[in-house]
Amino acid sequence: MVELVLLIPQADGEGNQRENITRATDFDEALDLIYTTIGCADVGKKPKLSYKLATATAKEAVISLASVTDWEGLVAEVTAAEKKKKSSVAANILVTEQYMLSLRAQLNIKKAPTGNKRGKKIQILDLEHAGSGDDDFDEGLGIMEKESKFVEQLQSHHGRCQLCGPSKACKIDVSGNHQVLSNNMLKGWARALAAETHGVTMVTPPRAGLFSMFFKSMAGPAGNPPATPGSMAPGYSPFMNPYVFMPWGMKGGMGGMPGMMGGNPFNSTMSGQLSNAVTPSPLPRGNHLASSSALSGIPSSDPPEMGALNPYPEIADFFRKVDVHYPRRCLLDLISNFDDQSYFNIEEIATLGSADTISRAVSITTGNAAFILGEVLSEIKRIDKAKARSRA
Repeated sequence: MVELVLLIPQADGEGNQRENITRATDFDEALDLIYTTIGCADVGKKPKLSYKLATATAKEAVISLASVTDWEGLVAEVTAAEKKKKSSVAANILVTEQYMLSLRAQLNIKKAPTGNKRGKKIQILDLEHAGSGDDDFDEGLGIMEKESKFVEQLQSHHGRCQLCGPSKACKIDVSGNHQVLSNNMLKGWARALAAETHGVTMVTPPRAGLFSMFFKSMAGPAGNPPATPGSMAPGYSPFMNPYVFMPWGMKGGMGGMPGMMGGNPFNSTMSGQLSNAVTPSPLPRGNHLASSSALSGIPSSDPPEMGALNPYPEIADFFRKVDVHYPRRCLLDLISNFDDQSYFNIEEIATLGSADTISRAVSITTGNAAFILGEVLSEIKRIDKAKARSRA
């Protein structure tokens, strides 16, 4: 089927206007048609658009229509629905009631009185000026954009280590070891910054299990406090020296070292004995960044408690849910494509930005990529709205 059917609301009439366009229509052309039909083409403030297929159930979430990727997703979703139904499927273009009432007021079009079914008065917006009080225009944009910017800032701030190199962001834990910040750690930290969590800064991560190594004392022998910069040998820098702290990095453990079992191994007396008794040994190549969990009790950088920070589902779980409604997409077969490229949560798909980028990144068809991106953005929007309501 060549034509695409859009049902578009209109300020100067009842119900929706049916418009038929070709599937080759680009996003800008579609926007012009939608805005003209709504009646807001000459209005300064445009509405936040979303859509829902005519075949969708009442419980299915609406999907954002704010970018070229969203438009490609709409076309792909309609095409898939029509193949399944073997008949034309229209896409309902949705605009908030507040915007439509404000537009009618702006255009002096008499319509139903301002108010909803519960009798609560709806604020009329100034459509010629931004910032007039409509949170619905911005709520879907702020969170993801802020998190993305904070991830970039964190990578830049913590990617200056001469030992780990500029390609890795790292932070020194309470034991003095370099902890490489994983992708999920950066995202969790960025999410806390975006939410303005108390005490979280570019230097201080959130106090959660994922970042416990930056807050807990080193789990060493009784009476041995964690090594501090003041107790190190003069001139030692964890950014320059590839050896870990003595005596834990030495071959043969502590055998033959008088006084090693009591007090701080880095006191002034001991520092002289260490320099004469043994030569420090580097850890095996490739392992010098990680802490020894057997000695320090510090968990690895894998996110065992990411669920406490990340409200978005894992890709595998999300695909299983969507596959129930769209089995022809064969989404279960695509889970490994994302796993192989280390994409594990759905917001990581959203950060790729476009269907073409997703298609190239994980080697899937552009049609599936557009469909997946549309579903992901819809789910993220739903979750963000639920979070906003819970905070209200």
